[in-house]
Amino acid sequence: MAEDVMPLSNEDLSAAFSRLQQSLRSYLRRRVPDATLADDLLQEIFVKALTSKRSGRRIDSLTGWLFAAARTTLIDHYRAIGDQTLELDENMSEPEQIEDIQLHTEVASCLKMFIKELPPIYRDTLIATDLEGETMRVIAEEQAVSVSAIKSRAARGRVMLKEKLLACCHVEMAASLVSDYHCLSPSSCKGKCA
Repeated sequence: MAEDVMPLSNEDLSAAFSRLQQSLRSYLRRRVPDATLADDLLQEIFVKALTSKRSGRRIDSLTGWLFAAARTTLIDHYRAIGDQTLELDENMSEPEQIEDIQLHTEVASCLKMFIKELPPIYRDTLIATDLEGETMRVIAEEQAVSVSAIKSRAARGRVMLKEKLLACCHVEMAASLVSDYHCLSPSSCKGKCA
C-alpha cells in the first residue's frame, strides 16, 4: 500500500497511527495489567515511529511495523521492570490461561457478530452445529435433507465466516488455536470487534 511506505509526512504518520490506535491499544491492553500503562506504551510506540520517520528509515508496511514496535516495546517494558518474583496461590489460574480465555472470548464475540451476517441457510446451520451443539444428523432430519447437505452448509458457512473475520482482523494461530489477533483498522470491522 502506498500509504504504508515511509518516509511519510507528519500528517500521514498521524493518520496511520490514528487509524491503528485502537487496535494497538487492545493489543497492549491484553498484555499489561492496567489501561494507563497500555496508554503509556502506546505513546512510546508513536515516539519510536516519529524517531524512525525523522531518521529517514524506509518502512514498507507501517501497519506491520507499528505492531512489531508494540511487541518490542512490551519486551523492553518487561525487561526494564526486571524479574519480580511473587509468591502465587497454587489454585490461581495461570496468567496465560486467563489471557487465553479472554482472547478466545473476544474472538468468539467477533465471530458471533459475523455469523449474524451470513445468509440464513449457513447462519442457522452454524448456530445449530457450532454454537448450540446439535448433531448434523438431527438438523438434517429436522430440515428433511441429507446429512451431507448439512455438512456442506456448515463447511461453506465456516469458509464465509473465516473470510469475514480475516477481512476485519489479522489473526495469528499456534497449534490450531488463536494465539493473537488485532483489527486491521476500525473501518474494516465496522465496529464489530474490540
